[in-house]
Amino acid sequence: MEPGPFLWNPLREGLETALKRLLGVYDRVLLLVPFGAHLALAETLRDRHPGRVLLHATPLFGPGLHALYKRAEELLATSQAEEVVRELERVEREGRFYLASGDPETLRRQGWLPPGGGLVLKLGVYALFALEAGRLRMPPLPVPESLVPTALADFWGRAFAGRPTRVYLYMGKGAPASWRQSLHKALKEALHLQKGHLLPLTRDLETKVGSKSLMGFAYPL
Repeated sequence: MEPGPFLWNPLREGLETALKRLLGVYDRVLLLVPFGAHLALAETLRDRHPGRVLLHATPLFGPGLHALYKRAEELLATSQAEEVVRELERVEREGRFYLASGDPETLRRQGWLPPGGGLVLKLGVYALFALEAGRLRMPPLPVPESLVPTALADFWGRAFAGRPTRVYLYMGKGAPASWRQSLHKALKEALHLQKGHLLPLTRDLETKVGSKSLMGFAYPL
Protein backbone atom coordinates (compact mmCIF):
# COMPACT_ATOMS: atom_id res chain seq x y z
CA MET A 1 0.00 0.00 0.00
CA GLU A 2 1.03 3.60 -0.56
CA PRO A 3 2.28 5.68 2.39
CA GLY A 4 -0.29 6.93 4.85
CA PRO A 5 0.04 10.15 6.87
CA PHE A 6 0.24 9.59 10.60
CA LEU A 7 -0.40 12.31 13.18
CA TRP A 8 0.77 10.78 16.43
CA ASN A 9 -1.15 11.34 19.67
CA PRO A 10 1.16 10.52 22.61
CA LEU A 11 -1.85 10.25 24.94
CA ARG A 12 -3.10 7.19 23.04
CA GLU A 13 -0.01 5.03 22.50
CA GLY A 14 3.75 5.05 22.39
CA LEU A 15 5.36 6.19 19.17
CA GLU A 16 7.36 3.00 18.66
CA THR A 17 4.24 0.85 19.18
CA ALA A 18 2.19 2.99 16.81
CA LEU A 19 4.80 2.92 14.10
CA LYS A 20 5.20 -0.86 14.31
CA ARG A 21 1.44 -1.22 13.86
CA LEU A 22 1.36 1.13 10.86
CA LEU A 23 4.32 -0.45 9.11
CA GLY A 24 2.43 -3.71 9.22
CA VAL A 25 -0.22 -2.10 7.01
CA TYR A 26 1.60 0.50 4.88
CA ASP A 27 4.72 0.26 2.76
CA ARG A 28 5.77 3.69 4.04
CA VAL A 29 4.52 6.11 6.67
CA LEU A 30 4.78 9.90 6.68
CA LEU A 31 5.30 10.81 10.32
CA LEU A 32 4.34 14.36 11.40
CA VAL A 33 6.00 15.26 14.69
CA PRO A 34 6.02 18.70 16.40
CA PHE A 35 9.33 20.02 17.65
CA GLY A 36 9.96 18.90 21.21
CA ALA A 37 10.85 16.01 23.46
CA HIS A 38 9.71 13.24 21.08
CA LEU A 39 11.65 14.37 18.02
CA ALA A 40 14.82 12.45 18.92
CA LEU A 41 12.86 9.20 19.19
CA ALA A 42 11.15 9.87 15.86
CA GLU A 43 14.54 10.41 14.21
CA THR A 44 15.82 7.13 15.68
CA LEU A 45 12.80 5.24 14.34
CA ARG A 46 13.24 6.81 10.91
CA ASP A 47 16.87 5.68 10.83
CA ARG A 48 15.84 2.20 11.98
CA HIS A 49 13.45 1.85 9.02
CA PRO A 50 15.32 3.48 6.09
CA GLY A 51 13.08 4.21 3.12
CA ARG A 52 9.90 3.26 4.97
CA VAL A 53 9.51 6.14 7.44
CA LEU A 54 9.47 9.71 6.13
CA LEU A 55 9.76 12.17 9.01
CA HIS A 56 8.46 15.72 8.84
CA ALA A 57 9.30 17.68 11.99
CA THR A 58 7.35 20.90 12.40
CA PRO A 59 7.11 23.90 14.75
CA LEU A 60 3.35 23.96 14.18
CA PHE A 61 0.81 22.67 16.69
CA GLY A 62 -2.95 22.67 17.16
CA PRO A 63 -4.70 23.93 14.01
CA GLY A 64 -1.38 24.26 12.18
CA LEU A 65 -0.59 20.60 12.70
CA HIS A 66 -4.16 19.73 11.72
CA ALA A 67 -3.73 21.67 8.46
CA LEU A 68 -0.52 19.79 7.63
CA TYR A 69 -2.17 16.45 8.28
CA LYS A 70 -5.18 17.23 6.07
CA ARG A 71 -2.96 18.55 3.27
CA ALA A 72 -0.80 15.40 3.39
CA GLU A 73 -3.88 13.18 3.42
CA GLU A 74 -5.24 15.01 0.38
CA LEU A 75 -2.04 14.75 -1.68
CA LEU A 76 -0.71 11.29 -0.86
CA ALA A 77 -3.30 9.61 -3.07
CA THR A 78 -1.88 11.28 -6.19
CA SER A 79 1.65 12.47 -5.34
CA GLN A 80 4.97 10.95 -4.33
CA ALA A 81 5.65 11.18 -0.60
CA GLU A 82 8.72 13.35 -1.19
CA GLU A 83 6.59 15.81 -3.17
CA VAL A 84 4.11 15.89 -0.31
CA VAL A 85 6.88 16.75 2.16
CA ARG A 86 7.97 19.65 -0.07
CA GLU A 87 4.37 20.91 -0.11
CA LEU A 88 4.17 20.69 3.69
CA GLU A 89 7.34 22.77 3.90
CA ARG A 90 5.71 25.37 1.63
CA VAL A 91 2.54 25.40 3.76
CA GLU A 92 4.66 26.05 6.86
CA ARG A 93 6.72 28.74 5.13
CA GLU A 94 3.79 30.66 3.62
CA GLY A 95 1.16 29.98 6.29
CA ARG A 96 0.44 32.24 9.27
CA PHE A 97 -0.36 31.04 12.81
CA TYR A 98 -2.01 33.24 15.47
CA LEU A 99 -3.09 32.71 19.07
CA ALA A 100 -5.50 35.05 20.85
CA SER A 101 -5.96 34.52 24.58
CA GLY A 102 -7.91 36.37 27.24
CA ASP A 103 -6.78 34.16 30.12
CA PRO A 104 -4.17 36.13 32.13
CA GLU A 105 -3.48 33.46 34.74
CA THR A 106 -2.68 30.80 32.17
CA LEU A 107 -0.49 33.18 30.17
CA ARG A 108 1.32 34.23 33.34
CA ARG A 109 2.11 30.59 34.18
CA GLN A 110 3.58 30.16 30.70
CA GLY A 111 5.68 33.31 31.06
CA TRP A 112 3.88 34.91 28.10
CA LEU A 113 2.31 37.87 29.90
CA PRO A 114 4.18 41.20 29.75
CA PRO A 115 4.22 43.55 32.78
CA GLY A 116 0.76 45.02 33.33
CA GLY A 117 -0.76 42.56 30.89
CA GLY A 118 -3.01 40.94 33.47
CA LEU A 119 -4.84 44.20 34.18
CA VAL A 120 -5.30 44.90 30.47
CA LEU A 121 -6.78 41.45 29.80
CA LYS A 122 -9.22 41.89 32.68
CA LEU A 123 -10.53 44.97 30.86
CA GLY A 124 -11.74 42.88 27.91
CA VAL A 125 -8.59 42.92 25.81
CA TYR A 126 -7.05 39.79 24.29
CA ALA A 127 -3.35 39.09 23.82
CA LEU A 128 -2.70 38.27 20.15
CA PHE A 129 0.47 36.30 19.42
CA ALA A 130 2.03 35.39 16.07
CA LEU A 131 4.15 32.26 15.67
CA GLU A 132 7.43 33.24 14.02
CA ALA A 133 10.52 31.05 13.54
CA GLY A 134 8.94 28.41 15.77
CA ARG A 135 8.31 30.79 18.71
CA LEU A 136 5.47 33.05 19.80
CA ARG A 137 6.46 36.66 19.16
CA MET A 138 6.70 38.84 22.26
CA PRO A 139 5.16 41.09 23.36
CA PRO A 140 1.69 40.19 22.09
CA LEU A 141 -0.55 42.69 20.37
CA PRO A 142 -3.45 43.90 22.57
CA VAL A 143 -6.76 43.55 20.71
CA PRO A 144 -10.26 44.32 22.07
CA GLU A 145 -12.36 41.19 22.43
CA SER A 146 -14.90 42.21 19.80
CA LEU A 147 -12.17 42.84 17.19
CA VAL A 148 -10.26 39.55 17.47
CA PRO A 149 -12.05 37.82 14.53
CA THR A 150 -11.55 40.87 12.29
CA ALA A 151 -7.89 41.19 13.30
CA LEU A 152 -7.12 37.59 12.32
CA ALA A 153 -8.98 37.90 9.02
CA ASP A 154 -7.23 41.19 8.17
CA PHE A 155 -3.75 39.80 8.94
CA TRP A 156 -4.38 36.80 6.70
CA GLY A 157 -6.02 38.91 4.01
CA ARG A 158 -3.00 41.20 3.73
CA ALA A 159 -0.56 38.28 3.77
CA PHE A 160 -2.27 36.24 1.05
CA ALA A 161 -3.49 39.05 -1.23
CA GLY A 162 -6.46 37.34 -2.88
CA ARG A 163 -4.95 33.86 -3.21
CA PRO A 164 -7.27 30.91 -2.44
CA THR A 165 -6.86 30.26 1.28
CA ARG A 166 -7.62 27.50 3.75
CA VAL A 167 -8.24 28.32 7.41
CA TYR A 168 -8.17 26.06 10.48
CA LEU A 169 -9.42 27.42 13.81
CA TYR A 170 -9.56 25.97 17.33
CA MET A 171 -11.79 27.87 19.79
CA GLY A 172 -11.89 27.39 23.56
CA LYS A 173 -15.17 26.94 25.39
CA GLY A 174 -14.62 30.20 27.27
CA ALA A 175 -14.27 32.32 24.12
CA PRO A 176 -17.29 34.43 23.11
CA ALA A 177 -19.92 32.41 21.25
CA SER A 178 -20.51 35.47 19.04
CA TRP A 179 -17.08 34.92 17.49
CA ARG A 180 -18.44 32.05 15.42
CA GLN A 181 -20.60 34.34 13.32
CA SER A 182 -18.04 37.15 13.39
CA LEU A 183 -15.31 34.83 12.12
CA HIS A 184 -17.48 33.55 9.29
CA LYS A 185 -18.29 37.10 8.17
CA ALA A 186 -14.76 38.51 8.57
CA LEU A 187 -13.05 35.62 6.78
CA LYS A 188 -15.48 35.78 3.87
CA GLU A 189 -14.87 39.52 3.49
CA ALA A 190 -11.07 39.53 3.86
CA LEU A 191 -10.07 36.31 2.10
CA HIS A 192 -10.61 34.29 -1.03
CA LEU A 193 -11.71 31.53 1.32
CA GLN A 194 -11.58 28.06 -0.19
CA LYS A 195 -12.08 26.08 3.03
CA GLY A 196 -12.68 26.97 6.65
CA HIS A 197 -12.73 24.68 9.69
CA LEU A 198 -13.75 25.73 13.21
CA LEU A 199 -13.21 23.08 15.89
CA PRO A 200 -13.15 23.01 19.71
CA LEU A 201 -9.80 23.67 21.35
CA THR A 202 -8.38 20.34 22.51
CA ARG A 203 -8.10 19.67 26.23
CA ASP A 204 -4.29 19.65 26.29
CA LEU A 205 -4.06 22.94 24.41
CA GLU A 206 -6.75 24.51 26.60
CA THR A 207 -4.60 23.65 29.62
CA LYS A 208 -1.66 25.49 28.05
CA VAL A 209 -3.38 28.62 26.72
CA GLY A 210 -6.66 28.87 28.66
CA SER A 211 -10.28 28.31 27.70
CA LYS A 212 -10.75 31.94 26.61
CA SER A 213 -8.56 31.37 23.58
CA LEU A 214 -8.66 31.12 19.80
CA MET A 215 -5.93 29.53 17.69
CA GLY A 216 -5.83 29.91 13.94
CA PHE A 217 -3.65 28.80 11.07
CA ALA A 218 -4.20 29.75 7.44
CA TYR A 219 -2.24 29.08 4.29
CA PRO A 220 -2.61 29.98 0.62
CA LEU A 221 -2.76 27.53 -2.27
